[in-house]
Amino acid sequence: MLVVSGFFENGVFVPDKPLANITGKQRAVLNIEEMDDGKKQVRINAWREFSRAVRASDEALEGEPERISFKTPEQIEAK
Repeated sequence: MLVVSGFFENGVFVPDKPLANITGKQRAVLNIEEMDDGKKQVRINAWREFSRAVRASDEALEGEPERISFKTPEQIEAK
């Protein structure tokens, strides 16, 4: 399997590098990554900030840990 990075613009896929050694008709799959307008990066930054705060904390833990479940922004908006 050959993986080719590039971009799709005006109905045409433009690879990052020229494709070589591809002859004849070949079956291919095009996977288009959706642009998320920076939402993913915002989440990553929020988790990094949370992680830093946990590591920097000197609070003593008491009792047994409990399992918790975080909701995604989509789950929160769905309510």
